[in-house]
Amino acid sequence: MGGNTVRHYLKLILHWWWLLIIGALLPAGVSYRLTFQKPALYQAAATVMVGSGLQNPDPDLWQLNLSNTLAAAYAELVRQGPVTSAVIERLGLERSPEQLAEQIGTRIYSGAQLLEIQVTDTNPEAAALIANALADELIRRSPASGGSDPAQQEFIRRQLEELQTKVTEVNERINALTTSLADLTSAAEIQDAQDRITALEEVKNRYQTTYANLLDSYQAESPNVLSLFEPAVAPQWPLPSKTKLIVAIAGVAGVGLALGAIFLMEYLDTSLRWEGAGVQSVLEMPVLGVVPQQTSRKASLVSRNPLSPVSEGVRTIQANIFLMRPDRPFKTLLLTSPGSGEGKSFVLVNLAVVLAAAGNRVIVVDGDMRRPTLHEYLDRPNAIGLADVLRHLNAVDAQTIPLQETDYEGLLLLTAGRPPADPATLLTSPRFQNLLAVLSRQSDVVLVDSPPVIGPPDATVIATLVEGTILVASVGQSRRELIEQARDRLLRQPGVHLLGIAVNRVRLNGSYRYYGGVAGETSKERGDGWLTLDEAAQRLGISKEQAQRWRKSGRLPAVRKGLRWQIDPADVARMLEDTLEIKV
Repeated sequence: MGGNTVRHYLKLILHWWWLLIIGALLPAGVSYRLTFQKPALYQAAATVMVGSGLQNPDPDLWQLNLSNTLAAAYAELVRQGPVTSAVIERLGLERSPEQLAEQIGTRIYSGAQLLEIQVTDTNPEAAALIANALADELIRRSPASGGSDPAQQEFIRRQLEELQTKVTEVNERINALTTSLADLTSAAEIQDAQDRITALEEVKNRYQTTYANLLDSYQAESPNVLSLFEPAVAPQWPLPSKTKLIVAIAGVAGVGLALGAIFLMEYLDTSLRWEGAGVQSVLEMPVLGVVPQQTSRKASLVSRNPLSPVSEGVRTIQANIFLMRPDRPFKTLLLTSPGSGEGKSFVLVNLAVVLAAAGNRVIVVDGDMRRPTLHEYLDRPNAIGLADVLRHLNAVDAQTIPLQETDYEGLLLLTAGRPPADPATLLTSPRFQNLLAVLSRQSDVVLVDSPPVIGPPDATVIATLVEGTILVASVGQSRRELIEQARDRLLRQPGVHLLGIAVNRVRLNGSYRYYGGVAGETSKERGDGWLTLDEAAQRLGISKEQAQRWRKSGRLPAVRKGLRWQIDPADVARMLEDTLEIKV
């Protein structure tokens, strides 16, 4: 992923920051409310031993492995309907077998052949009671248990232990009598000792027979026998709350959904975008300049704030046009747009004012006879204009062209006039071409406005008659596919010279300033006659920082008014007079 792409997505995320915050807070708040209302849960566990390999001094490895396999089977069996239904009936629980199964969890200790039955409930005593009942029911249903009483099994185990002790004692007595035979001398004593040994051997055989019978009954070697290893007790503390985790997951999921929605909107949005100052071309057209977004078209004319971002953007357009053909500047230029409402007339008027301020004689022609607007920008009537010239005058000359002077020196206006029935027919007449030739001889540059390219053929017709065409498109409004259609429609016509694209309504966030340029109202707009520190610096041709130093040293007298330093224009004039020895 390139650096420009990363920056683009970062800007996109910063633009939609409020949606990300809502996407995080809304699901997090809902999940917190839902989890906070849930009662505390308690968990009790009863442990069952599967098989009896651990009780055997010489356990069989095969039986141990089989016990582990059976433990997994019993872990599933404890959640099944027969077991849960029996427990519900025994304890009189008011829930279904499926609901009880959801409360049951299991854990297998494979190395110890232990099965832990876990029960979660809002009541700690109920959790322990249900866990023990499940363990008991599981033991009763195991094949090796045979439904016998666990107390009976415990009795048999104790009898086996006692028999083991008796057999050991008898063996000791037999060994002692056998050893004593070597010390006896009389035949009677020897015979008596042998009789006693024989009797003890018989007792030992009876003990061993009884032990074998009990051992078969106890089934001590069966891997499919269950026994309660540790009963469940009521827990004292509830389970740790997962509220924070749930809220965090919900918040992250909400942010993810918000990001997905943002990227989806970005993918579906086909409007023109502005990636930054380093962009040299848009849709295979060179970028002539960038005009920042403004709230009021009338208040944004160049003359009202000559160092504003709008002024700088329009001057960039002027400079780029000049650099395309510096030895023979363009005399006639058309400014048009792909669609309506994209600010082409606004850019044209600002470009005309900039050119006129640079000492050029500029004539602007409102070629949009369907929806004329230039007269509104320049505050002039539209009683007679281009349509009247092309309709009624047989010969076009300088004396018959109704040019109007404007408030800007060197800038003249030819309005659109009364809307004709068929503007395209008038534009294709030889009179219009002759008109452009006459206006070119009267001025340094002629700027022509027109309807959008995608629409009536007026813009395409005018583009074939002028030396250069500029396409104006607005960020966030102009559709990329519409711009491409307008570009292709213009380039298909022979003689059309498409200079490039002027990007309008760009959000520059206050960063589009050069060499101390200042935005905001001027002293003339405020009507107070005083100069701000920045305005004084501009008149003196110095930087704002130098003006600050002169103010502090007293070289530039200033008066504090509110939050601003104000300078008397007379003081600036005297300083220029004293320094440059000229009369201002």
